[in-house]
Amino acid sequence: MPSQVHAVLVDMFRAAPSLALDLLRATGADVTAARLRLLDSTFPVTSSDYHVDLTVVCDDAIDNPALVVLVEVQLAADADKRMSWPLYQAAARARFGCDACVLVVAMDEKVAGWASAPIALGPGGSLFRALVLGPAEVPHIVGAATPELALLSALAHGAREPQTVCAAVESIVGLERKRGAAYLDLLRYHLGTAFDRALEAKMTTSDNPYLSDYARKYFDDGKAKGEAEGKAEGKAEGKAEGKAEGEANRARAALLTVIGARDISLGSAERARIEACAEVATLDTWLARAARATSATEIFAD
Repeated sequence: MPSQVHAVLVDMFRAAPSLALDLLRATGADVTAARLRLLDSTFPVTSSDYHVDLTVVCDDAIDNPALVVLVEVQLAADADKRMSWPLYQAAARARFGCDACVLVVAMDEKVAGWASAPIALGPGGSLFRALVLGPAEVPHIVGAATPELALLSALAHGAREPQTVCAAVESIVGLERKRGAAYLDLLRYHLGTAFDRALEAKMTTSDNPYLSDYARKYFDDGKAKGEAEGKAEGKAEGKAEGKAEGEANRARAALLTVIGARDISLGSAERARIEACAEVATLDTWLARAARATSATEIFAD
């Protein structure tokens, strides 16, 4: 089963097919389209079906296919998957009678390097190469952009460039709640503390309420509680307790974000259990389960 990260990234391309063209242009390809459309991504070849993550067809001005982009999100090296890429391209060319390319999106430099290696097709030196977008090739977005392109930029560069994280969050906040929460959660768990630091710094220099309700609670409640307890104690141990409570508040809000994004129903007792829990390790365990769970029972199973 594809991982939760893989699913969110594929859904991102499905929500914004123009992202595939933005990334192709980042590789140096000169591509245009009068219209974009998504198609079923299963290609029948002999006795087996091969399934591409996403297929984007670029039509010309008279609605004829001009380019087929076969998007593959690759989180790890997979020899079997790599061997299918030449087949995808050949099948698309035969089906649509136009140019086709395999666009591999990898969020890890090593995976991108693996995917970029040429694939030998047989005697005579015939080779296949996918178009690969690794972190180094993703544009650096620090201003206005589509939420999906800004999200990819933050995933690729946010650990070193906090301004890309802020740009991504500002672009995400206008999305409908479920998709926005999924994007924020992906950022939080890909970047870890770099995500926290970038947004905490942003919130100290801006009055713009750009975060979702959960995200505001995630940062504001934790920070306020930590600072208040630290000042009240006036001692190192008081500050430590305040910081610990702030971490717990952030972990609770992250858990509620994932539960809400996955439409998992919580009873009053289960919600009270989350609010009463001060152990970050326990909250993190519940969060990991929530990413895969279909019910509250699976999250809190002992």
